[in-house]
Amino acid sequence: MEMPTCTSISSKEKENLNSGKLGKRKRGLKPRSKRNRKRKRGGVGIPEVNGNGQSEYHVQIDVLPLAVTHHSIATRMKQDRCQVIGQESIESASAPNISAKRVRVVRPYPFTYATFAKQRWVNRKIIDVYNDEFGSYPKSYYESAIRDGRILVSGMKVACDYEIKGQDELTHTVHRHEPVVAVCDAIEISVEASSSESKVDTSCGSGSSTKFPLVRVVHEDEEVVVVDKPATIPVHPSGGYNFNSLCHILAEQDSSLEGCLFNVHRLDRLTSGLTIVAKSTEAARILGKCVQDRSHCHKVYLARVKGKFPMDAESNVQGKALFRSFELGHDTVNLSVSPCIYGEWNENVKSDFRKVADAKPEGGQVDCDQEMLVSGELTNSNQQATDDSNTATCSWITNSKGMIKNDASLKDIFNSRLDVGKLSQNGDSADEATLWLNLAVPCEVACHKNGICRAGKGKPAQTSFAVVSYDEKTNSTVVVAKPQTGRTHQIRLHLQYLCHPIANDPNYGGELFFGDEEGRKMSVVARSQMNEYDRILDDQCIRPEDATSVDTPATDMEVAHAGAHMKLEGESVLEFIQRSCVWCARTKGEDRIVLEFLVRSSGIWLHALQYSLIGPKGKVCYKTMSPNWSL
Repeated sequence: MEMPTCTSISSKEKENLNSGKLGKRKRGLKPRSKRNRKRKRGGVGIPEVNGNGQSEYHVQIDVLPLAVTHHSIATRMKQDRCQVIGQESIESASAPNISAKRVRVVRPYPFTYATFAKQRWVNRKIIDVYNDEFGSYPKSYYESAIRDGRILVSGMKVACDYEIKGQDELTHTVHRHEPVVAVCDAIEISVEASSSESKVDTSCGSGSSTKFPLVRVVHEDEEVVVVDKPATIPVHPSGGYNFNSLCHILAEQDSSLEGCLFNVHRLDRLTSGLTIVAKSTEAARILGKCVQDRSHCHKVYLARVKGKFPMDAESNVQGKALFRSFELGHDTVNLSVSPCIYGEWNENVKSDFRKVADAKPEGGQVDCDQEMLVSGELTNSNQQATDDSNTATCSWITNSKGMIKNDASLKDIFNSRLDVGKLSQNGDSADEATLWLNLAVPCEVACHKNGICRAGKGKPAQTSFAVVSYDEKTNSTVVVAKPQTGRTHQIRLHLQYLCHPIANDPNYGGELFFGDEEGRKMSVVARSQMNEYDRILDDQCIRPEDATSVDTPATDMEVAHAGAHMKLEGESVLEFIQRSCVWCARTKGEDRIVLEFLVRSSGIWLHALQYSLIGPKGKVCYKTMSPNWSL
């Protein structure tokens, strides 16, 4: 019998062929397009608990008035003769602007995370992958989880030194704790009401008469739902958020939307405002392309920043270099067209201006004390050059018609005012005298693990800013921002680059409770109460000091304490996971999770106000209300 002709085979395969053993060749990692994607990415959800392919676990979700929750906690702690909230703080919590605030609480539930093996994991030990790639637990936890079968490979238990293969699917079953998120405010709620009596009906589906939707709908038709997203809600499940994400909340609010919501674009979790969600994959694909069309999609944001914008833009070395190049460039070239288009140099601008704009400041490199620390790495804050010579770093001033104003100054921009109520669909001011500061500075993700970004290097990015109002009491300015490109955290980075960070954005130069003394007091009280919980409920507190349930990774001591729980005879894996949960031990009951919300950021002063785009049905413009902090 003639042997078949084979090409590109190994010596081992040749031996098998010669001996008549036609064994199967090993298969490598399949392309993503050919992998089995029947399950949702990022997890298979709540695991089966009855063995019949059906989940019997019901996830409890509550919407709680924030003020009532505070009052009930304070009252109970007084009864227990513990150190409690002072009378002044209780009265503060019952103020009208607090009593209307509500939060959505998802009670802990079993959940199985699942992921296909990534290329960089292949041939690595499973314990090393979990320890290096996932930061919620220490190595000791992952070792015990692999041994106990909480972490499986393609449904099978493996040893800690198992080497991952290209076709493996890794699953990890946990007791999932989601952070609390804010939803739309309700009317004033009496703090004398009990917590159970004050739960708000959130069934906002068709035919519902509820007054208080979780998320306010701006526009809805057969193709899209356009909403005003509250800050703290992520657009899609990510990190610790699953049911407390926008699409899940909208589906709860209107049951007819369940299973037919698809993201068109993303908005940062801490950013509020206009968010477009499609009702079909086809609509999401078409609208997604419309949003990416820079020439036909115009986005308008509101932000509240520190200082007299943009007067502080020259207060550091990078600003002085940026605006000196602006002035010198205009001495060399009297601009008649924008020097940049979507963050890249306009080829019509003379090379003389580009040379001046790219030039380093006098004296060469900046001193070490002028460098800034970003995600653990020192980066030269005056770095102007990028890998792409066409990527621009410069600024220029225009009026509302886009005409270059060569003789305008930063002070002129501050003295100029824009009326938000008279914005055109393109985001331009009706007053031609309104001045805009246009900034082109590249941006990049500095650390993928924690999502921190930086400006000065990376992909081309461009934003235009105009002044709306100035508050002398807080020394802060409300500005309109029009991003011409869509880089991650672009507006936040560009404002930080100009030395006018968003006032309450702690990640990029702001202060967590800037101008919010009430919020700061409530945060102090909440943290004090959490520490009091630890003192009362733990003889030996093993929880990290000032840690919130999901913000701080579990420690070896916490894992060891949880590991002291032995699996009981007849106890299921899910029951054991819940009983020995590290996060349950840390949160100490349902009230603590609301307290944890109060010590985190309740959102930054950045709001998506208006989106205009050309879609399948022509030009549309969606606009939502201005937030209270901008009025």
